[in-house]
Amino acid sequence: MTALANTETSGMKNEQALLNLVCVVGAVGLFAFVGYNLFAAGAVISTDGLFFTVVPTVIAFSLLAMPAQQFLSRRLEKRRIAKGEITAATAGPARVSAGAGPASTYRTAPALKDPKGRALPADVNRMVAEMQKAERQ
Repeated sequence: MTALANTETSGMKNEQALLNLVCVVGAVGLFAFVGYNLFAAGAVISTDGLFFTVVPTVIAFSLLAMPAQQFLSRRLEKRRIAKGEITAATAGPARVSAGAGPASTYRTAPALKDPKGRALPADVNRMVAEMQKAERQ
């Protein structure tokens, strides 16, 4: 079971790496086009010059948004772990309180899966368990 989960996790990391690569290559290509346009165009301050400079630049920055967001989130998470503010995420199911009793009366929420059979994050399991508990009351 864990081998299957590790395979799916590495497959998702490969998909994410491929997406990041496509985004970065596209952005570099657009920046190269802008650079070529700046040197090849006779007048940059024209309608065509501004269009072929601004539009590819905006598209290139939007393509770089996804890799940059992931890069920054990983760095911030590492910084928080190093400071001790949060602990490394575990793949176990969420623990939900069974009632208003002491902390020892915790039960484990069922491990939910998405349509592809991958395990959902622990916080989603916890929220679903809390909603089901509220519906029972």
